[in-house]
Amino acid sequence: MSQRPAILSLTKMHEAGMSRLRQESDLKLASGIDPDTLGREIVGMDGLIIRTGGEIDARLMDCADRLKVIGRHGVGYDQVDVPAATQRGIQVVYTPGANTESVCEHVFAMMIGLSKHFPWMSSELARGNYHARTSQVGRDLFGRTLGIVGFGRIGRRVGEVARAAFGMRVIYHDIVAAPAEVEQRAGATRLSFDEVLAQSEYLTMHTPLDATTRHMINRDTLAKMRPDAILINAARGPIVAEADVAEALEAKRLWGYGGDVFEVEPPPSNHPLIGRLDVMLTPHSAAQTEEGLRNMATGVVEDVLGVLAGNAPLNPVNDPAEVLANRKNRAGRS
Repeated sequence: MSQRPAILSLTKMHEAGMSRLRQESDLKLASGIDPDTLGREIVGMDGLIIRTGGEIDARLMDCADRLKVIGRHGVGYDQVDVPAATQRGIQVVYTPGANTESVCEHVFAMMIGLSKHFPWMSSELARGNYHARTSQVGRDLFGRTLGIVGFGRIGRRVGEVARAAFGMRVIYHDIVAAPAEVEQRAGATRLSFDEVLAQSEYLTMHTPLDATTRHMINRDTLAKMRPDAILINAARGPIVAEADVAEALEAKRLWGYGGDVFEVEPPPSNHPLIGRLDVMLTPHSAAQTEEGLRNMATGVVEDVLGVLAGNAPLNPVNDPAEVLANRKNRAGRS
């Protein structure tokens, strides 16, 4: 009988991760991510690797008779019922830091593109209107004020680049103050949320999605922003109320919006922001770089295989001690 762990992956990933999974586990790729399919295919699996699709809830976990670890290929884990996993003795791991540079660069691409009216200029050029070059006046990033909401790994890196490359004034809001040396590297000052809204010429969102951040940007908070502000969301779609952003853009109470994520993914065909020339949108692709994909794949595989080998998780979401205690309790009752 094979001693190799059985792992179900909901996604293909960079070959650096796939090759190791094939070498060190009995790997199965899910044939679908709907609840019924996953409920069947999770049976007998020791590990589960997920990306952005698929809801990993208590019902699914109850179908898993051997599951010990769930690995998130990426940073956000709001699709996983973490308390349910903890209760069932299932370790949840993720890959923080793996896509920091990729997302950071994406944020600046959107900030620059919107500042220079790339969507408008590209559209007019495609229509044969070369002389549109003088129809809009852009602006430079240099020396302007950048507000960062959520000062974790990506937010901090964005702040560091903003200061070093563009001489920007960096302000941030986070429920926890960053260490002094971190603030110093980005030249960052912690302010209240309302102060960041009011002062930012560029505002970029880098918070996780939870009950406190859902629709954090809405009609009321948008009204507190400068009308010449550019808003960027490369974190989680539901942080922003997209209809309210469209309304603010239409009323010229916001300069532009850049989004890599959507409230509903994939977005509906009648989405209020798609096609606007004061908007830059990408399909949740900020981390789709060679480096980002390799880092996420190798990181999640390393942690999943490590947990199954009895090692402490490198990047745990839930408390490993509590997970282990619950797993032992459940084993004792069975």
